[in-house]
Amino acid sequence: MAEPDVSTEQQQQQQQMFFKEELEQMSAWFSDKGLSQDSPKEAQLCVLWRAHQSTRIHLSCVTRDLDIQRSQHLAEMAEVHKSLEKIRIFTEHKDVLAQKTQDENDQLKDRLQCLISLQDAQISEVAKMLHQQGLSELIPSSPSEQVAYLLVERASLLDINETPDKLTADGNTTSPLRTETEMPNSYTHQTPHQGAPRHSQSPWKRLFGIHKASQSKPVSAEVRYLTGQSSILERERSCLERDLEEGSRRLAMAHSEIRHLTDELESAHLTQRTYEPELQAAQQQVEQLEREVEKLKKYEIVELLRAKELNDRLDLEIRSLRSRVRSLDSERKSLQHVVVCLHKEVEQLKSDLQQLQNVRGQTQAAELEQNNTTCRTLKEKLTTQIKCLTEKDENVVYLQSEVDLPESALQEPQQKVQVNQASEKAKECPECQEAARTLFSTQHECQTLKKEICETLKCLDKERSKNHEVKEKYKAKLCRAKQKLHNETMWRDEKIKNLERELSLCSHSLSKQKDLVTRITLENEKLLVERRRLLLQLNEEEHSKTDGRFLMNTKQETGK
Repeated sequence: MAEPDVSTEQQQQQQQMFFKEELEQMSAWFSDKGLSQDSPKEAQLCVLWRAHQSTRIHLSCVTRDLDIQRSQHLAEMAEVHKSLEKIRIFTEHKDVLAQKTQDENDQLKDRLQCLISLQDAQISEVAKMLHQQGLSELIPSSPSEQVAYLLVERASLLDINETPDKLTADGNTTSPLRTETEMPNSYTHQTPHQGAPRHSQSPWKRLFGIHKASQSKPVSAEVRYLTGQSSILERERSCLERDLEEGSRRLAMAHSEIRHLTDELESAHLTQRTYEPELQAAQQQVEQLEREVEKLKKYEIVELLRAKELNDRLDLEIRSLRSRVRSLDSERKSLQHVVVCLHKEVEQLKSDLQQLQNVRGQTQAAELEQNNTTCRTLKEKLTTQIKCLTEKDENVVYLQSEVDLPESALQEPQQKVQVNQASEKAKECPECQEAARTLFSTQHECQTLKKEICETLKCLDKERSKNHEVKEKYKAKLCRAKQKLHNETMWRDEKIKNLERELSLCSHSLSKQKDLVTRITLENEKLLVERRRLLLQLNEEEHSKTDGRFLMNTKQETGK
């Protein structure tokens, strides 16, 4: 039993120490607010109410700022989502453009392979024709050397064509017999000429477009008879010259077309070689951008999750703060109600005590006055009786002194005097007894009144001690509530600072994300500009190739 008593005493001592510390803190806080320790409780309660109102207003302002910042954060997150959606659209567009460029590059490569195969086919066809004509030594030579050889062959053909003119001129001066004798020579001269058209009757004729009329037909009997006619020979010579000129012109055109096609192929190879690193770099940039976009998406997802968790945590904290504020408000209202009730009780007790004091004072004053009056009357009666007794004693002494001389003679009067004194005393004693009784009763009533007054004073002291204890308890509760409110305000201020810091970090990260998005958009714009430029160049090359192909087709058609 001793140990619980010790523990309760320790707890009471700790509570008293805690109450003393809280009272000291409250007194220090009141002194900071400009109130003295002897200030009334109403002023202290007013100061506490004002402090509570100011903290409540500050809390409402802070909650409003938090709501505003939360709405701003939500708006910024919506902008981030929009920017992410734009980035996703840009990446999809970029992927589509990259696929288109890749398809176009594949098409251009296919076309280039077709052109290369066509050129190889043409070169093989030319080599085959040269081999058919027995000119296989010209196959490894360049196209310019082949054209030079053909020009020399054309000059030789022109020289061969000039020989019939000379023969016709000689035939006009000589006789018809000579013409008949020279016709076999002309036939012999025409045989090599016949070999030349046969030599040119191969696929070279398709290439140079020599007419069938230029072929040397076997000399018929009609031609032999008309060898002397210069007009026929001149016509044939003019036809041959025209055919040769046309063949040479077409040969030059074919040579220039081949040279142009080779230049185009070389330029296409060069452009392809020059654009291949750019295309590879662009493809690498696209892949790098895709990787960066993926990283950004992952980072944005992580940031969104973090922001969501932060928002949820802030919501929970705001809810807890609001619930705490509501609980504090309810506690404050309950404390205010209790304080008001206590004030009413104290005022009621004060009024009752005052009334009791007034009533008791009035009754005590009336009783005291009545007792004083009775005591005065009794004193007066006693004084009168004492005076009478003293006078009688004096008379008795005087008589006794007079009667003592003759004692014998005076025994009878003495007896008479004693009898008279006894009778007088017997007559006077009831009045004294009554006075004594009244005095005793008044003293007893005074003592009872004193006891009642002491009891009432003790009750008043007990009530005052109880009221003081209740006041001390409520002061301790107010101190605890104030300490809790102070701690809550400090915690809330720290939380607000942390939230502001986190919001600043979020705004900084959002600004970084916006900068990154702007950089990505700029890079996409640069890539789009580069792609357009490449597309324009590829279109120009395609147009030039289509024009060259069209010219080749037209020339082939004209050659056929």
